[in-house]
Amino acid sequence: MPAGILAVFNDCTPEGYQHFERWYIREHLQERVGVPGFRFGRRYELVAGGDRRFFAFYEVESPDVLTSPAYLERLNAPTAWTQETMRVAFRNSVRTVCDLRHAAGDLIGAHATVLRVDGVMAPTEKVRELVVSMAGETGIARVQVWTASAKQTPSDTAEMKSRAKDRLAAGVFVVECVRRQDAEEVAARLTAAPPPALGISGARAVGVYALLCVYPGVKALTTA
Repeated sequence: MPAGILAVFNDCTPEGYQHFERWYIREHLQERVGVPGFRFGRRYELVAGGDRRFFAFYEVESPDVLTSPAYLERLNAPTAWTQETMRVAFRNSVRTVCDLRHAAGDLIGAHATVLRVDGVMAPTEKVRELVVSMAGETGIARVQVWTASAKQTPSDTAEMKSRAKDRLAAGVFVVECVRRQDAEEVAARLTAAPPPALGISGARAVGVYALLCVYPGVKALTTA
């Protein structure tokens, strides 16, 4: 089974920002990646475009990890810090369990152009060619295509009920870049004309995000 991705986009209240930052880097990343089947977690912050301030993703061994007993146990027993964060800081979440459909490139970029599709994303047979071609361009470190998995994390866990209902994306196209300028050039291209191979229609958002941190470091980079 191919690797899975948990993709999360969210905003933060101004008054809860400091709380949110401490929680995310001192507890949340470590707690989540500690669940069996998680490979790593990354955090990003918006620097241009987009519609959510923060973007994070976790790579897991398969999408099934995100409905596993161990993971659901965490969600049904949120820490006091997590409960407070959901109450005072966490807002406007778009949270999606995804299948990692295709990936190419063996670097981690300092910036990522992220195309989140809220309407329809149905990649064609030419999408792998697109991913490989873009990954070979100057200034691009890695390219990935994620599509929403058929099976999502149950929405009735204690943690998820403690915040407003999450929205669901149809898929995400991530282009990691070496420099911000590279990422902004990719963003301009995707905004003007998303590649037909992605099979996109309907609402979408393109943003350039700066990498904030990685936990616990990259254990594996999956090529699909």
